Amino acid sequence: MPGPDDLAALAAERAAADREYNEALTRLDRAVQRLPADFPRPPPLPDEQQITPLNTLWKIDAPPAGRGARVRLAAAIRRAVAPLFDQQQAFNSAVVDHLNRSVPVARATRESIASTLTVLRDTIAELVRFQSVLIGFLQQITPYVDTRDRDVAGLLRGLSGAINAVADEAMKRSEALLARERRHEMQLGDLEARIADLQRQLAELQQALAKSGK
Repeated sequence: MPGPDDLAALAAERAAADREYNEALTRLDRAVQRLPADFPRPPPLPDEQQITPLNTLWKIDAPPAGRGARVRLAAAIRRAVAPLFDQQQAFNSAVVDHLNRSVPVARATRESIASTLTVLRDTIAELVRFQSVLIGFLQQITPYVDTRDRDVAGLLRGLSGAINAVADEAMKRSEALLARERRHEMQLGDLEARIADLQRQLAELQQALAKSGK
């Protein structure tokens, strides 16, 4: 891991991280779902066109009674085949009853499939919209971080400028104090030299007075 002062290594590490992030974002964008163009449609409504005729024609009606040999012969034949007609009529009744019961079930099934497909389509559409919004959000992270970095860099530059200004002012004041101390030292040295010269002159004067008193 590069140190905080290795600017080149830090820049390379940042560039590699940005490249990996952009590649991951591209893969995520390609994985976003799409609503299929050929989304399934509900099945058609049940065919009820023949329901009314079937409810009318299922019953086998006996021919009206008549007279004559032919009628008696037909009646005899009918009595012979009556069990078959009864069985056929029972079958017709069962078929028509089954169809009458199946139509509402088919209609309800179709309505249930249609509502389920609507919910599924809306759910997928919301999921696609969420994924698109997520991609848009992730695409804003890098510019946001870069903006924050620029703000921090600007603050650091401003802080560095303020610190430099304070340091310059402190340096100027320090130099002024040093110059003032040097002037004081020079004045003090000059004063000490004058005092020493006065002391020397006073000593000479005292010696001269002492000699003249003798």
